[in-house]
Amino acid sequence: MKVSLVIPTYKKEDIVLDQLERLYGYLSRVNPEFELIFVIDGYVDNTKDILNTYIKENNLSNISVVGYRDNKGKGYAVRYGMKIAKGDIIGFIDADTDIQIRTLGYALKEIRSDSVHVVIPSKYHTDSNISISKKREILSKGLIVLNRILLRLPNNISDIGCGLKLFKRDVIKRILPNLHIDRFAIDSEILNEVCRVGYNVSVIPFFLNKNRSDSTSDNVIDELRMIKDILRISLYGNRMLIPNTKLYKEIVKN
Repeated sequence: MKVSLVIPTYKKEDIVLDQLERLYGYLSRVNPEFELIFVIDGYVDNTKDILNTYIKENNLSNISVVGYRDNKGKGYAVRYGMKIAKGDIIGFIDADTDIQIRTLGYALKEIRSDSVHVVIPSKYHTDSNISISKKREILSKGLIVLNRILLRLPNNISDIGCGLKLFKRDVIKRILPNLHIDRFAIDSEILNEVCRVGYNVSVIPFFLNKNRSDSTSDNVIDELRMIKDILRISLYGNRMLIPNTKLYKEIVKN
């Protein structure tokens, strides 16, 4: 099965090659039929040139580097990449190397099951190795409660925002036209749609490296935006079930 991984990338020029090398090497061994889609979420640094130069110098295939001028948010970048993905399995992963590669290994093994449509990691899985501050734990669990109150989530979901998710292609074809959130609440919107349609979600352990980079979403302003978008999904979800033509025009233009 061909695997397409979308990597939303914003201000990652210092570490993006580490992720490219890691994912390319791993997938070349375990699932040689793959593609990596780096979506540059705003041309604000040299990430695009760094990637293209490295790909050309090392004669790498199966890698696309796409993007647009202005920063629009993780959700927009994920949808942008998914729209052009060609895999039987389509997913997204963060552009840094915080997530241990064995998390991807667990996810790839699980998604191959005929009964599984979606795979997401959870830091609250009994086999996960995550250590987080009390503040982050309270915030994380508070967001989960908010999601459960306002949105529809699969019953087995215990975590929302882990930076890796995999989907069967049919799932993406079904839910992509109904996704509109541009920033970090994209995870909530996806899971709300997955539950609405009734797809089977499998939860796997989440493994993070000890020396992690700072999270792009780890600030008060972004957390407030996330809450606002969750409210938006809840209040206006039915009005938003129209094709995202603005996104499609952006893809064609670029």
